[in-house]
Amino acid sequence: MSLLTSLLRMRAAATGNVQRAGHLRHLHLSDQPLMLLALKQTGPAARPLAVMLGTDPHRPQLLVAPPSGSTTPMLTALAQTVLTYIDACQQHSEHLPATSTSPARHRYTDAPQILVPNPQTVTHLKALGDDLRFRSADDHSPGSRSVQRLGHWLNYLTERADIPGSAALVPLTSLLSTHWITGQSPLEDEDLATLLAWIDPPRHAASGRAAAAQAEDPATHRSAGPATDPTFDNAHLAPLFHTYATARGQDQARILDELHRLLAAYLQPTWNLLWQAYALLQALPEARSTTRRWDHERTAFTDECSYLDQDGRPRPAREQAVAAAVRLARMEHAAAAFAAERVADDPFARAEMRTTGEAFGATVTTTDPEHTRRGPTGRAQWRPRLTVSTADPMPMEPGQILACHTHRNARYRICEITPADGDTLVELEITAGMGTVARPNLTVLPESDAFLVFTPAPDHYRMPEFPARDQTPWTHGGPPPGHLDEEGNKEEQ
Repeated sequence: MSLLTSLLRMRAAATGNVQRAGHLRHLHLSDQPLMLLALKQTGPAARPLAVMLGTDPHRPQLLVAPPSGSTTPMLTALAQTVLTYIDACQQHSEHLPATSTSPARHRYTDAPQILVPNPQTVTHLKALGDDLRFRSADDHSPGSRSVQRLGHWLNYLTERADIPGSAALVPLTSLLSTHWITGQSPLEDEDLATLLAWIDPPRHAASGRAAAAQAEDPATHRSAGPATDPTFDNAHLAPLFHTYATARGQDQARILDELHRLLAAYLQPTWNLLWQAYALLQALPEARSTTRRWDHERTAFTDECSYLDQDGRPRPAREQAVAAAVRLARMEHAAAAFAAERVADDPFARAEMRTTGEAFGATVTTTDPEHTRRGPTGRAQWRPRLTVSTADPMPMEPGQILACHTHRNARYRICEITPADGDTLVELEITAGMGTVARPNLTVLPESDAFLVFTPAPDHYRMPEFPARDQTPWTHGGPPPGHLDEEGNKEEQ
């Protein structure tokens, strides 16, 4: 938690009202997302109890699993709904021309977006996906192949949820908390009912705190899942489960109908809260860089569809060392790019990163628009310089490449850092976005006394090179001991 976020949380606790944390939404929201509200049974981590889902707030679909026995019929119906939604995103595609780094290709014009209430639901869907994607597909059971395919997509979506800036699977409490700061703890913010009570209290409520206290009333509070409320378990679910275990035939069917009505009434208030949260977020203006990230989301979705068409085998349950390192490197790069783009778009993000030392604000003191240097080929390169003065802490070092919110395509290299009279003077050289000596882009050079905020450039984080599988030791997923190389020699491990 940053210093600025802590200050706003203290202010919200003192006033009893929520505090705004930025006025831009940094994630794309689909016009027709798939809302998904899941409950699981106590016991096995991935055994579902019920799922309420759909794209229409007035017509949710409720799927209920029996208290005991096979969950295949319920999972087959779930797979049909989710896969129909995903397949609808593959109806239209666009042509992407070839570039210097990639061949011509097509990309779908849409991608699936599933909105869930909280991060715990993401964890539950991940466990469910890991279970389903390794199930065997039986030709005599038509639904088994769709259930296996559902497991694959749940695994893909939960992996995308780990990537900063991804909008494929979004927990709404996390997204709401990036735009509004409440006076309760971050753990309490994971409860959708109390969080929305702080953000959008009823008209009769005296404050957000009073509305949250009313929302916590055990008589009316409903858990957003995936775990159910213990009181609800003991008072309602446990007696029905016990009666179902001893019933037979028509009595079991009657109990299942009663369970369906009970869970529908239990989930409906939370279902309404999901759409209330969606409406609040959709009303926020979308940040400029959101379009680029959604384009990347559509690219990832298209690549995953191609993988399913060409191969389709489930990925291993445990990643090898190199694959895990590549995934972590991509997540780090995505986090750096997302943070830098938020800084470029949102003044609140700039202020927040200045309090953490990840950015600094500075005033331009001098400029040298005529500065040039010789390139590797001996030709003159226009490299204008500027000196800025900052009172912010400077954890950065000479040679680091920076970006600035005023000129997104420009890049600045730190040449020298000099402490002076309580402030710090930083000499910067513009290395990208300024054109050439013959055709200079003078707009990239700021005027004296201009105030700028600099942050590490996202494209400064390059993917490291990783060894191939045959170049890694057998302890990390490489060839086994005694493996012969291409020349027939025994490899040393």
